[in-house]
Amino acid sequence: MTNILLEAKNIKRDFKDKDRVFHAVKDISFDLHEGEVISFIGPNGAGKTTLLKSISNYLVPTSGNIEVMGINLLKQPRKARRKMGVVFGGDRGFYNNATARENLRFFGRLLDVKEKELKQNVEEALETVELANVGDKKAGTFSKGMLQRLHIARGLVNNPKILMLDEPTAGLDVEAVYEIRALVKKLKQQGHGIILTSHDMADIENLTDRIFLIGGGEIHFSGDIGALKKFAKVDQDESLEKTYLQVADQLKRRD
Repeated sequence: MTNILLEAKNIKRDFKDKDRVFHAVKDISFDLHEGEVISFIGPNGAGKTTLLKSISNYLVPTSGNIEVMGINLLKQPRKARRKMGVVFGGDRGFYNNATARENLRFFGRLLDVKEKELKQNVEEALETVELANVGDKKAGTFSKGMLQRLHIARGLVNNPKILMLDEPTAGLDVEAVYEIRALVKKLKQQGHGIILTSHDMADIENLTDRIFLIGGGEIHFSGDIGALKKFAKVDQDESLEKTYLQVADQLKRRD
């Protein structure tokens, strides 16, 4: 068994609206191992975003505990956050008139990367995403696919073991999608633990080791794709998209 990189136990997140308490996430537990890709799938309002924001320290859970490589995220958030790279992607997020290297150096400093390590970290990140040869070109000249790889490089610049990839292939052409999927597989082989979110079931089917079905703020199933198909009572040769549609109704929030 590979090392556990992240362990979440009994995570709850409530939101108060006047006299009503909305339970966005209800007692969720899971772990993430080295060299593993996991995904949370479910309908809008299922609790995916709230859960991921809680894990990445953008929200504080109402209760529960999160350990990031042995560091308590709630007690030492800054230290734990350094072990993670969060990749949102999209066309924005970089200074268009700055080069790829300049952008990564800037964001590396924001992530408290030590100056003596910064240059090497930037070069390694660019090499990993295969942008080293265009590192001195301005980010504003990059294609969507190149920008997405630069976003992943930004997520790697603090040399984290854990990566959270949010919709990494959204809006990309077929060739760029293939490149991003190949990159995710390479990162997995390098031992990174990856939490992948995507509305593209082909991404999930191609990349994910374990799937968590989430609905109404709760986990309804966790396991590999084969086990999910058994859970959904569909044939093993059925697509993940049709498998998900088979169970989608039971994931809808009832409260």
